Amino acid sequence: MVRGAYAGQVHPAVRKIGRQALLRVARTRPVARLLRFYENEGMVDPTALNVAAPAAHDNVERLRRELWDKFVSHFPPPAFEDLTEDLADDTLPSLDRPGVDLSTLTEDQRHWWQHGFLLKRGLIPDELVDAYREVRARLDKPHGWESTAPYLHISEIRDLGCYGPLSDKLEELIGEKMGMSLNLTGWLSTERNWHQDDYLNPPEVKGWYAAVWVALDTIDPDSGPFQFVPGSHRWPVLRRERVRMFLTPEERAHHDWPRKTERFLDELLEKEIAERGAAPQSFLGEKGDVLIWHSRLVHRGSPPKVPGTPRLSFIAHYTGKSHWPLDQRMARHGDGGYYFRGDIPLS
Repeated sequence: MVRGAYAGQVHPAVRKIGRQALLRVARTRPVARLLRFYENEGMVDPTALNVAAPAAHDNVERLRRELWDKFVSHFPPPAFEDLTEDLADDTLPSLDRPGVDLSTLTEDQRHWWQHGFLLKRGLIPDELVDAYREVRARLDKPHGWESTAPYLHISEIRDLGCYGPLSDKLEELIGEKMGMSLNLTGWLSTERNWHQDDYLNPPEVKGWYAAVWVALDTIDPDSGPFQFVPGSHRWPVLRRERVRMFLTPEERAHHDWPRKTERFLDELLEKEIAERGAAPQSFLGEKGDVLIWHSRLVHRGSPPKVPGTPRLSFIAHYTGKSHWPLDQRMARHGDGGYYFRGDIPLS
């Protein structure tokens, strides 16, 4: 059921096709099948429908999806509320639920609860940063390894991403053991515009997720720093299926479908930030500094002021042990943190 700007609104072409289909179906099937479709899409007053629920409800839903897919490319852009929803409180990490007793929290937990991010200066020892930089420097690719999980193949990445104090801090913030599940290893800005990470995850993850940005050297402000909007983790939550609904069927099937969503999410989130009077911040870290951010925090890789300026960083994403949606086992790296196993090639 669509809400927001699309609640009770249907593209005129869909209305026309719906009526034509009604005339065809009325000859062979109960008229209720299409009347229910009209009701679901707000085309008719439900109190005017004195028709029993159709036995073939699945066919009505299939028709609704077919009509939507046929005309979605002609629809106006969605509103923010079309793409978001509220999650049941009992499914969220404890710090995201209402009624948190702040007096019981650590200083870092209180900052996380209020702002949706945590900055830990000098958390990663120089020797771990230097070891990873040496391995990464051998790769003559500005955007890093093509694999999203190079940690499965490179021990220096596991040393860095599974560093014990970092793993302990993630568990303190989210409430369960967190396993590394993704890496971004480019040394240039991603230039991925404003978004929340939550909508990129399967729905069952539900915020049991966090990401980490490690500065490998002093970050040049001209390089396109990581930017974020403090407190935006309390905004409505972008949800995967709501966002994907506004892609064409071909775009949804594409392996890089998140990039396709930028054509409406970019402008939508820029507008949301402006309307809320929010003030984005840039992370200009020094070697070994770590920024941890919430799965719902609005963030981006900003455009570089000087294209090609290096941004020496390491990014890792983590998923809660009991919320990883794939059939992969969590493993411990030495006596440090955790990562999820998998069969993902390096290139």
